[in-house]
Amino acid sequence: MRRTGWLVVTVVGLGALLGAGALRPVLGPVGAQTPDPPVQIRRVQHADYLPAPAAGEPIFLLAIGSDARPGVCMPVERCLADSLHLIGVNPAQGAATILGFPRDSYVAIPGVGTNRVNEALHRGGPELVVRTVEALTGIRIDYYMLTSFAGLPAMVNGVGGIEVDVPYPMDDEASGAAFEAGPQRLDGRQALAFSRNRKDTPNGDFSRSENQGILLRAALEELHRDVRQDPAALFRWVVTGLRHVSTDLSLAEAFDLMLTALSVDPERVTNCVVPGTLGFAGSASIVVITDAAEDVYRDLARDGVARC
Repeated sequence: MRRTGWLVVTVVGLGALLGAGALRPVLGPVGAQTPDPPVQIRRVQHADYLPAPAAGEPIFLLAIGSDARPGVCMPVERCLADSLHLIGVNPAQGAATILGFPRDSYVAIPGVGTNRVNEALHRGGPELVVRTVEALTGIRIDYYMLTSFAGLPAMVNGVGGIEVDVPYPMDDEASGAAFEAGPQRLDGRQALAFSRNRKDTPNGDFSRSENQGILLRAALEELHRDVRQDPAALFRWVVTGLRHVSTDLSLAEAFDLMLTALSVDPERVTNCVVPGTLGFAGSASIVVITDAAEDVYRDLARDGVARC
């Protein structure tokens, strides 16, 4: 069975950065120990048995951040996808790519028509989001991860916070993001605020999507650092996942996933956002993905590593 290494890093990923926020990678096997786990990791239906990484095949994961939260929208699977990242991993090269899609990207949604990509989750759950991104990019997705506003703080706090290099000062009342530029340790609440900020960034949702990718990469760095300092830290990450993650992977596959994440060099993780411009559909503001994206999709599909 194909090793699923990078999935780990996406855990939390994006959460509300996923709305969604990513963060420190964590995973969990079937039967997570909370009644309503805030993070789900699932195989896409056609990805049950796949070639081993040695065969040179990349792994593709779709990280989806739902805007679900009590009093606003529930359940998680039928709200809007406020965060969307296609993650390609090449285990043989120890490299990966995080490709973000702004939530207002105007795309063809199978069976629905052309609309903002975040509508796909509301209309057909994570399976429709997967089909939408596959149709858009031509890339066959192996796994998806779905989380919500509740997922990020719980996961980040569960692993003791995460060190993030904040790219510029932030002071945004709407998201709660209030940071100086530079490296700093974020707790769950702060990580959620960082991942949600779009009003106090250079390029709105494009910047927000890029910052969510920064969190994902920071999570991988945190995992490497923790295990380097204390190999037993790997089990703390797994235990955190057991509490917060629901998945159809077996325990052996979940652990294998964590080990494979350790083979990915954080310095070889490319973080980019799909090329696009702002536009309108009637009176609605949208993001128009430009033709330059086709080169990125082809590059990513080839080996899971895009030069963008």
